[in-house]
Amino acid sequence: MIRRLTLLCALCALLASAASAQAASIWTPISSGTSDTISAIVYQSPTRFWYATTNGHIASFNGTSFVQGTGITTGEQFTDLAFQPAPGTIGVAVATNGDIFRTANSGATWTPITPHPSTHNDCTSASSVLESELNAVAFAGASTVYLLGNNNTLMESANSGTSFTEINKNATGTCQAQSDNSMQNLTDATFLPGNPLAGLMVTQDFGRLYGSSNGFISGALVNGDTVNEFEGDPRLAQDPANPNRVFVVDHSPGGSGCNSGLCLEVSDDGGNTTAPAKFANDTTPTVGLYGVSAQSGAVVAAGTGGEIFTSIDGANFYNQPADGVLAIENWRAEAAFDAAHAAVGGVGGALALTSAANTIPDIIAPTGTISGPTTVTSGRATNYTAVLADNSGGTGINPASITWTAAGFAAQHGGTATFTFPRGVGDVTLTLSFADNAGNPGTTTLDVTVRDAPPPGPPTGSEPTTITTGGGTIKVFRVVTVTGRKGRFIPVIVSATKPRTFIAQLLPVKGKKTTLATGRITFKHRHGGHGTLRVKLSAKVKPGKYVISVRETTLKGKKVGKLVKVKFTLR
Repeated sequence: MIRRLTLLCALCALLASAASAQAASIWTPISSGTSDTISAIVYQSPTRFWYATTNGHIASFNGTSFVQGTGITTGEQFTDLAFQPAPGTIGVAVATNGDIFRTANSGATWTPITPHPSTHNDCTSASSVLESELNAVAFAGASTVYLLGNNNTLMESANSGTSFTEINKNATGTCQAQSDNSMQNLTDATFLPGNPLAGLMVTQDFGRLYGSSNGFISGALVNGDTVNEFEGDPRLAQDPANPNRVFVVDHSPGGSGCNSGLCLEVSDDGGNTTAPAKFANDTTPTVGLYGVSAQSGAVVAAGTGGEIFTSIDGANFYNQPADGVLAIENWRAEAAFDAAHAAVGGVGGALALTSAANTIPDIIAPTGTISGPTTVTSGRATNYTAVLADNSGGTGINPASITWTAAGFAAQHGGTATFTFPRGVGDVTLTLSFADNAGNPGTTTLDVTVRDAPPPGPPTGSEPTTITTGGGTIKVFRVVTVTGRKGRFIPVIVSATKPRTFIAQLLPVKGKKTTLATGRITFKHRHGGHGTLRVKLSAKVKPGKYVISVRETTLKGKKVGKLVKVKFTLR
């Protein structure tokens, strides 16, 4: 059951070595050296680190690994563990059967306190019985230790845990530390380091809070109803930096959560009133919690199903689970020493640390727009640019997430994209998808109107050369440009003053003079005529250097004038 952690620097060396691998989660798993369920933790510095389990083990960290303490009864189901503030060497552990173990050498060896301290069955009875079940232990300074158990048991030690005396059940009919006679199972307590006489304790019955300013010589009810559970094991935290901030957590039997997340209650008035926590990034939290700690404004709570909630304002909590198999770990111990450092322990010996407990996850999606023209011409390549931004303090844009899509086009990736829209496509919607490094997705769109380009015009010529021969005039272009698939021909401008036929051939510049294309035009009028002779080109004729050959003849085929040959460039 718990869970108290006094933490200075959660194994700084281990965290530093694992930091490069820690991206999605703030938690770094470390080896606990046990497969038991870790039920309580104390962590005061990298070399003052202990845990207790539900199977009779208490281990201390020696700087490199955990070492099991000796002298402990096999199978002890420890519910809590506490140590003197540094540099004290005394620690006390308590178990479900009421057993108490004490160490005076920082956990190397443990000695049972026997017999169990005497108590009473209730606050009325004067008959003495041995206490038989303990739920929590807490130091209030170096020499004062409190034990809390069922049936109103509250015991105090003024000699660092050597012996204990019942201080709540005094046979008067009124429970002294409660100032009432209600039967309560006491499950946890907290005392302010700066004022060890100021304490709060919580009960199993809906998390009732009792407070005291004199070390529970007397006490009073602070709040009669915090968490929405009466069969769990409430745990309590009070922020030493702001004692008005109080937190109570609980779970239902079996580890499930309370109704509608009511197992995490927060207070900003010393516990007098509480309200359910708000869960900023989890719409369906389980909230079956086993421990909570508050230090210097930061709060950490952990429990079933991998849930680890953190808060920096004491009201809004963020689920920040560990990675991998620990994402669904059933955590059973939790604590924080300062605002940044915390630890969680759980079933199977799972143990994880963080140095970023006072950071909240990036849950805000990045924003973006598409820069580029909204009206384009078909057939022309058009460039578009992603203009993206993440929120201030966010994790930044993940370049690998940037994807461009449009119906009928293959997806493109990266900060820019080029689209060539075909004729007849009409309106197109470009969709840009992206995400930040925390995985928050974003999208934006741009509607593009595609106007069909005009059909290509006829071939054009430049650098003309004109030859007059046999009564006719022949104009050949040294550069001919053909556009599109239609109108593929070489224009030759001819004229004559008598009836004539002009025949043109396209020939290669080199090699065998194979005719690649031909064209002819005939003027039958007695005064001849003028026009454009078209040498039609097949698709096989590619741009390059060619020769155009033009022959003029009479209508009867008699050659007239000289054969004209001109080298030209086809584009």
